[in-house]
Formats: sequence, C-alpha cells, structure tokens
Amino acid sequence: MVLETVPHVFRRTVRKYGDRVAMRKKELGLWHDISWNEYYRLATYVGSALISMGLQKGDRVSIIGDNCPEWVIIDMGVQCIGGVAVGVYPTNAWPQVEHVIQNSESKFFFVENEEQLDKWLHFREQVPFLERVIVWDLKGLRNFSDRMVMTYDDLLELGRKIVEKDPDLFEKRTSEVTPEDLAVLIYTSGTTGPPKGAMLTHRNVTWMGGVVDNSIPVDDADETISFLPLCHVFERLFSVFLHITYGYTVNFTESLDTVTDNMKEISPTVGYAVPRIWEKYLSAVYIRMSDATWFKRLAFFTALKIGQKRTTLKMNFRHVPFWLEALYQLAYLTVFRKLKERLGFERMKVAISGAAPISPAVLHFFQSMGVNLIEGYGQTEGTAMACVSRIGRPKSGTVGPPLPGIEVNIAEDGEILVRSPSVFKGYYKDPEATAQALPVILER
Repeated sequence: MVLETVPHVFRRTVRKYGDRVAMRKKELGLWHDISWNEYYRLATYVGSALISMGLQKGDRVSIIGDNCPEWVIIDMGVQCIGGVAVGVYPTNAWPQVEHVIQNSESKFFFVENEEQLDKWLHFREQVPFLERVIVWDLKGLRNFSDRMVMTYDDLLELGRKIVEKDPDLFEKRTSEVTPEDLAVLIYTSGTTGPPKGAMLTHRNVTWMGGVVDNSIPVDDADETISFLPLCHVFERLFSVFLHITYGYTVNFTESLDTVTDNMKEISPTVGYAVPRIWEKYLSAVYIRMSDATWFKRLAFFTALKIGQKRTTLKMNFRHVPFWLEALYQLAYLTVFRKLKERLGFERMKVAISGAAPISPAVLHFFQSMGVNLIEGYGQTEGTAMACVSRIGRPKSGTVGPPLPGIEVNIAEDGEILVRSPSVFKGYYKDPEATAQALPVILER
C-alpha cells in the first residue's frame, strides 16, 4: 500500500464527490447538508487562518465540544496543515482539561460554548503558551470580550481573506505533510494514572482507513450517526478517518438525548457503539414488549425463540435446517422487520460493538432479530481496531480474526501483542511508558 497523508486522502475524496453530501446536522427541527466541497472550503479557511496566526508544523491544537460539523472541520483543517489535533472530552472537569492542554502544550484551543470556555478561565494563567481560544457557539457570550478569545466566524472570515490573498498557501502546507508526521494526539482514559497522549501519525490513520473495508463493508452509499465522543479513537475512526477514505455521509445528532429519535429519522446503514448503548436498546425492546398486548407479546417471544435457536446454530457454525430457516423468515417478516423499523435499524447492514467487552446475551439477541451486530477489539495505541468478527460469522467469546496486515500474538504472561502499520508512535513526552508499550519499536 502506498503511504499517504490525511490531506492527500481528504483532497482525493473531495475531488471525487464534490457537491455530494458529506455531513448533516439537525438544527431547529431541520437537517442541514454540508457537501464535500463545502467541507474542504471551511477546512481550508480554518487551516489558512491558523497559519496566518503562527501555527507551525507539529504544533498542537486542542478541541473540546459535542459532536458537530465544526468539530471535524477544525480537526481536518489542523491535520491538513501539519498541526496535531488534540480532542478533549466535553464532560471533563476543568482540572482534567488543564492536564491535556498542559501536557500537549497546545498553542490554540477551540471550545464549543460558554460552558467549555469557563473551564479554560479556571487555568488560563497556568498555560502561558496558549495563544488563542476560539469559540464556535456564542449563546450566552454575546457581550463577552477577552483579548485571548475570538469567534469561530471571525476565524473563518480571516481564513477567507488569507485564501483570497494567497490561494496556494493551504495547498503548499498540505504538500509538506509526511506520513510519519503526527496527525492526532488521543488521550487515554486515565484509569491507571494520568491520561497519556497516544501519538498517531498520518501513516497510522490512513493505513487503518485503507484496510477496514476488507472486513467491514463500507462504501460511499453508507450513512452513519455520530454521537460517541469525537476525542475517542472509536468515533474518530468512523467520523473522520473512514469518512474521508470512503466518502459516506456522517449525520450528527442534535444531542445525546435525541440519539434514538435521530436514529429512526436517518436509519443508518452502518452502526457502531459501545456495549452500553446496545444494552440500552435491548432494554428498550423488552420495556416496550411489557406494555404491549398479550398477542404482540406472544408473537414477539415466539419469534425470538425461533431466532435464538437459529442464531445458536449459526454462531457455532452449524447447519440451519430448512424448516428452521423457513420459520425464521416468517418470524422476520411478521415481527423483526417491524421492530427494526421502529428502532431505525431497518437499513443497517452491519453494526459494530467496541471499546469494551459486550455481553454474549446482547450479541445473541441482536443476531436473533436480524441485526448483524459484530464485536471488534482494538486500542487507541493501535488506531482503534485490531480484530473484528466477519459478517455472517460472529461467535460468542471471540472478537474475530485480525484485520489484514495485522499480527496478533499472546505473550507467555497473557499480554496481547500487536504488530502492524497502525501501531502508534508512542506516548507524548513519556519515553518510559512508550518503552513499556513498544519494547521493540523497530518492528512496528
């Protein structure tokens, strides 16, 4: 595979799809489209403005906020000009935000709204290297003024003027980005100590983007819904890296409270979530059935029993008798098809659970009702994914074989060892932790 960079992949996809829809966002009850051309134009403005404000190749830029087009536009603008995009959990308290800003030594900080800006105000004196804070949602900040703070709209206007004055500036900077340059810093959850910044290069993320479709069927006709934190590698993979590789449409939910409603409106073709989300959907189905008529309950549990028997055979790679398959098709037409429509799953050709182990019972349930829910395994340090079950061949207790080009072995002490072009460069400013994670760096 030819080694590529994020701006190279992004530009190629924009040229291919142009005015096709890249992203959608729902505001005030209406879905608004953003084309690939518009995505590229706005990322160009962001990148050009940051260059004019002094961003050098390798400088870090932090982003905090809920999932929205602005988040990924900023992310792409930063990566395209050789900057390093650093996501911060929007739910983090200000000391946790300060740690990320301090550790990454971010030069610019993009914040969504007043709530996130308030966090910076708590530690602004402790980060003298931070040059500017940019806010994209001004609700509650109309009369706010600070020499360090500028609006996202003002940044875009600055970028537009820079592009008019020097149309080649952005393209020139993108051409200087190399596969071994850092693309993103993704901070670990910090469950075993302070969060560490995993350094993922352009080589890491573009290589992963190029091999996923060998195991997960994604193409330009697909639609996804973005609602997991964008600073997490799982969501970043689907909303940014795979998105610019395959050209599908990403839909941003209104809020976490509207995920189920937005799911029914969009009916995505590719679903992905952490196990807790799939558990909530399962619980919702059972709650709905508890309020249904006796006839509907009878029909559901009869169909589920048939589906579970069939799934048990399929997940153990055993033959499904003709009579059972016929009964299942009848159960699907009369019960499961309607249920999937009400959940917004009727177009979902594949659903992925990751970031934590999923209960075999949950996996079995969705397979039984005709949702191709499969489990994947990976880590931030390996650019999200190492193993994934194949469509039609899920098996409880396993996460499937490695993706093509990834080697997985189990050490004598039980540690999982992974080697591939997607393995990270190390932990930012932490050579000791890097040495522990990459004992043989030259064999990555």
